[in-house]
Amino acid sequence: MSDLKILSTGIVVLLSGCAGGFPPDLHSPDPAARIRAIRQVAEQEDKAALPLLVDRLEDEDEAVRFYAIAALFRMTGTDMGYKYYKPLRERLPAVKRWRQYVRRRAKAEPSTRAAAFGS
Repeated sequence: MSDLKILSTGIVVLLSGCAGGFPPDLHSPDPAARIRAIRQVAEQEDKAALPLLVDRLEDEDEAVRFYAIAALFRMTGTDMGYKYYKPLRERLPAVKRWRQYVRRRAKAEPSTRAAAFGS
């Protein structure tokens, strides 16, 4: 096998491993990048990302908030009364409910690491 073919195969394997191995960048300065990350999390139904999605409910960009609540609804079946288009002061009570939900969920479910080791 040529060196070039080995290198290109290695790059493809490396990049495919990175895509699944790291959480998407939900904190990017670019709203479009945050939206792509939210959509990726929702498609994968990555429940570990719920706290990060809840953080995006306070995003300054209305479209990011829309995708964040849509992802949360898809993954949990509820919106907790959150309206992405409302002013911050009107969104905050629902954000508080979401944060409580995430805390209760974290307490109720064993961590992946503990479950893997039978703890």
